[in-house]
Amino acid sequence: MAAAPTIFKRCTDSAIDSERNMKIRTKLILSMSILILFILLFLLAVTHIQFYISRDLAYLEDKAPFESLKQEFEQFYSSHGDSWEHVGSARFEASGSFAEILLSAEGKTLYQQGSLSKEELLEDGYMLALHAGDRKIGRLYVMNDRQFKTYEFKTMWYGMLPNIGIASLLFTLIAAMLTIFFLSWRLTIPIRRIIKGIEAIRKGDAAAVFPEQKKDEFGAISRALREMNDSLAEAERTRKQLMSDVAHELKTPLMIIQGELELAHETGSPLTAEKQASILDEVLRLSRLVHEVLDLSRLEAGMTELHPRTENLVALLGDLTAKTQFLVEDKQIHLSMHAKEEVISVSVEKARILQALYNLLTNAVYYTKPGGQIRLLAETTHLPDQQQPYAQIRIEDSGAGISEEDLPYIFDRFYRADHSRARPSGGTGLGLAIARQTILAHGGRIEVQSMVGKGSVFTVYLPLSARTPNMV
Repeated sequence: MAAAPTIFKRCTDSAIDSERNMKIRTKLILSMSILILFILLFLLAVTHIQFYISRDLAYLEDKAPFESLKQEFEQFYSSHGDSWEHVGSARFEASGSFAEILLSAEGKTLYQQGSLSKEELLEDGYMLALHAGDRKIGRLYVMNDRQFKTYEFKTMWYGMLPNIGIASLLFTLIAAMLTIFFLSWRLTIPIRRIIKGIEAIRKGDAAAVFPEQKKDEFGAISRALREMNDSLAEAERTRKQLMSDVAHELKTPLMIIQGELELAHETGSPLTAEKQASILDEVLRLSRLVHEVLDLSRLEAGMTELHPRTENLVALLGDLTAKTQFLVEDKQIHLSMHAKEEVISVSVEKARILQALYNLLTNAVYYTKPGGQIRLLAETTHLPDQQQPYAQIRIEDSGAGISEEDLPYIFDRFYRADHSRARPSGGTGLGLAIARQTILAHGGRIEVQSMVGKGSVFTVYLPLSARTPNMV
């Protein structure tokens, strides 16, 4: 017995899950189909009853079962000297009727039995014409038990038909109204919840709640709104973090400039060449920071218009190593470059892609200790999820490495893996973020692998130009 509620619950849960997985169109079609089915079943029942009445009424027209009764009455007439005298006291073996009435040829009532009136028998009974030879001697109207029940039911049925018609109409209207009410109730529940969630978003509530996951259109809307809300919340967090980071980055150089100028103003002494150089460095740092913030914002918004041309990646990497040569020599770092092909053609905007690679390379230089090494490797390759070939650039360093906790965030603006506010060589903290967005804008991708104490590997993929030779 305890299993029955469990089975019922499983069936109910299964039905609820099926309803949740239905599309709105399917729900509407199913609901209307159920309504139509109820109406058809009702009409089928009415038709079924009408069929049996019609069958019995057809049976009423068949006088064959009463031929023996007719013969008995005709024999009675002949045996009594062509007279109906004493017919009322006679008993007829073939008579199994419930009600009978005998009329003379002139229409006079000669004999009647049963509870029905003359009018009812004349209207609904079976009429048997009685003859003596060629002469008409009377008419016999009979109604047996089955005929009487059919008569009663027919009378009741036809009397109820107007009410049945009205009831059918009311039933259809009520069923339609209930169906519409149920559908509107079921359909508006998620709509009301979605509206409530939208109102919460409008009021700035980042924890807005949307209806549970469904596989219908409302589920798709809820998922889209939930993702939009998450994106808005993330954008708001990013905006606040950006404001905080920019304010922090501006604070140090502004304090230095303010301090130098206030000191010169209070003492009345002119700024020395060294002080002027210090102020100029801070102004240049501020200018670079503002420029990089704007550049990154345009890249992230997709507002940067690129002007790509076919370039030889090997030559670009040669320019890159020459540009950073003074940095590696200053730290006594060994920088090497190796390319498997002499020409690797990529369609890029030279200045921007060089800047992106420069940011990656200088980042490697900054975090590699003196005496370490950095390798640049270039080759052509195929990505598992892409059909077109790609150029692969690997920047390997023997630096301090990046922890697993920091790896997911190293491309975020102003993020520091060492969690220190001091920047080596006055970096802005936007280099890796700009590099990533620039590479993405060129249709490429960037990956990083690192182990603490063993260095890092930044891998850049750029789509090849059609001019690259030796690619299958």
